[in-house]
Amino acid sequence: MDQVRSTRRERQAAETRREIVAAGRRLFAEQGYAKTSVAQIARAAGVSVQTIYDSVGSKGAIVRALNDLLDVEGGVPELVGELSATTRPRRVIAISVRISRNIVERCDDILTAVTTSAPTEPDMAAVMAESRRRHREGVRRAMGLLAGQHALARGVSVEHATDVVSALTEPPVVQTFVKGYGWSLDKWEKWAVATMAELVLRPARESRQPVGRSD
Repeated sequence: MDQVRSTRRERQAAETRREIVAAGRRLFAEQGYAKTSVAQIARAAGVSVQTIYDSVGSKGAIVRALNDLLDVEGGVPELVGELSATTRPRRVIAISVRISRNIVERCDDILTAVTTSAPTEPDMAAVMAESRRRHREGVRRAMGLLAGQHALARGVSVEHATDVVSALTEPPVVQTFVKGYGWSLDKWEKWAVATMAELVLRPARESRQPVGRSD
């Protein structure tokens, strides 16, 4: 019985945390980070200010939790699992592209709130830096898989491939194509997969032959 109560409390605590982060997300997007107070987030989430500090922490902690939300809404855990299971090099590229597409499609409000506030708000700048670190780290794992499959083009190292794919799939870059140049996400995704496959993958006719690793 004690274990049941403990599990119920843990679920309730997790749900409260999600509601607080969701309320912060809405307010940061609507009125900006600087103009949003912990008291406003508490009212929007239907909890006390003390509950926020007990379950999440400061306003900075709430905004840092947005990176975890980006991962969840971007489907990162599921797609990373698929990434580890595939042996098709082009599919590795496609999965990396799809993660960025999902994040831009589902989390434009978070991305915009972060990028507009980062120049003047250290907490938002920290969120942007952590998001970029996670993005590059994920891409590097994918490029390492390609190297292990001997699928990187001749002369292309894991680091070079990581630079190229990271730069072209950073969510703010995707937003530029979509919001700045009027591309649809479908158009960007198709272009990104084709372009990065050409830039970093060994041509199919060469991949049939055993080759040494390029990293």
